Order: sequence, then C-alpha cells, then structure tokens
Amino acid sequence: MTDSIAEKIALEHPTDTAYRAAEFIETYTGRKFYSLEPSAKDVSVIDIAHALSNQCRYSGHTESFYSTAQHCCILASYAENVMGGSALDCLQILMHDAAEAYLVDIARPIKQHMPDFRKWDKKIQFTIREWLGLADVAIPPWQDELDTRIIVDERAQVMADSDNDWGMSGVEPLHVKVEPWPSKMAEKQFLFRYAAYMDAVFGKPAYLDEKWGVTGLFVKCHTNGGEIVDVLEVDFLGKVAKIKLRSDTGMLVRDTAAGKFPRPAWKWMHGEFGLVIPEKVA
Repeated sequence: MTDSIAEKIALEHPTDTAYRAAEFIETYTGRKFYSLEPSAKDVSVIDIAHALSNQCRYSGHTESFYSTAQHCCILASYAENVMGGSALDCLQILMHDAAEAYLVDIARPIKQHMPDFRKWDKKIQFTIREWLGLADVAIPPWQDELDTRIIVDERAQVMADSDNDWGMSGVEPLHVKVEPWPSKMAEKQFLFRYAAYMDAVFGKPAYLDEKWGVTGLFVKCHTNGGEIVDVLEVDFLGKVAKIKLRSDTGMLVRDTAAGKFPRPAWKWMHGEFGLVIPEKVA
C-alpha cells in the first residue's frame, strides 16, 4: 500500500516510454559525445571548461551561481600555493570533475545509491585521463580528501545558514575564500590554468586564446594544409579551433548583434592543428 499521491502516480506512470533519445550528447564545439561509451578522440578542454562553468554546485541550491569550474580552480590553486604541489598535481585536481561536462553531476546523497552512474562517471574520467596522457599516472592520494574538505568551506560561504547535519562532523575545512565568479570568468580561469599546467608538464602548448596577446598566432591546419591567422582559440589536443568567419572577398564577417562594436562571427573547425611561429613578426 502506497503512502502518498506521488508514489501512486509513479506506479501508474512507468518511466519507460516509446521515446528514445539519440545515444550521444552534442557538445559546445558541435561534437557527438557518447557518454556511456566514451572515446578520447571526442574530448576537448573547450567543451569541458564551457560545460563546467555553466554547471552550478549543490544542484543549484546556492545563494548565487557557483560553478563546478570555479570549484576546480580553487582546488588547483590550493594544491599549487598551499601544498606546493607540482604542475602535474595541479593539472590532475583541476580536471578531477571533468567527467561532469559529459555526464553532469548528481548530488552525493543520490549518487551513493547509483552504482551504474558511478561506473559511467569513472569510465569517462579515465577516458579523459587517457586523452591528457595520464593513463599510467597515479591519482594524487590527497585528491579525494581535498575535494571533501572544501565542502565545509563552500557550505559556509555559498549555502544557506541551516542546522542540517551533512555528516561532515570533524572534517577540517581548507580555509579558502569562495567568492563566486560569473560563468565566463570561471571558463577563462579554468582554461588559463589548464594551459599553464599542460605546458609545464609536457613542454608544449595545449590550448591558446587570442586574448592572451600571443604575438603572431598562426595555426597550421593539417586538414586543409593551410595556415590560419584568424584564430580565436585552439585546443591542440582536442583538435578543434574557433575561427573567425570571412566572406568570399576576404572581409571579416561581423556579428551585428554584438553591441556597439560588433565582434567577428566565428565557426568551429575540427582537424589536426599545429602552432606556427613566423620568422618575422611585423
């Protein structure tokens, strides 16, 4: 015998229906990502940073928007500046929630009862580690501890003041400041840290943004064999770049809805990219 109207309705309306969605999600860069059968070739840090910067922690029940991307940045900064961690340590904890870009997050009280979901999450996470070149690198033993301890800081600073017992008795906070960023700032900060850590670990650029003022940013696209100068950002490892649009006459196409000073319209280009350093920059 059911105890509530909600339980009666649930029994009368089974979850299985004739409707079936596509087997993939479409990412920010326009790719298909098969979350239950992930492949490293479909991963891009641009997609990861964008998605995590638009996802709010604690199922959205924060006093103001606080993104997963910022959470990752705070932990990476803590590992670097407080613990004195290596660039590899910082890279790993920056990317520790990257799977949520493709699977989203589920609140811990629910996730603990979802073994299949946790398996999918781990599968995506290790696919991303393979993509990063970290498949054979051990996860820092302190990573889960930091990810738990920061909950105490976050609860005190972004959640309502309540007497609810979260089961965190005796957990020491990290004593970090949490001042929520807008999603665009979180996205940029995530990408900036990713680029710095990847360069330090592997000795070559993995991501570049035009706004960083890289003089003479030329990218060679091996797909069409040409050199592209109209690059807004490029993910070398993820094989995707944001390219300004030009008309058939060579003029930049402008986004007329972009305010007083219309910015260039753009498109995603997928393929093999390499950085070209010109011999002489005017």
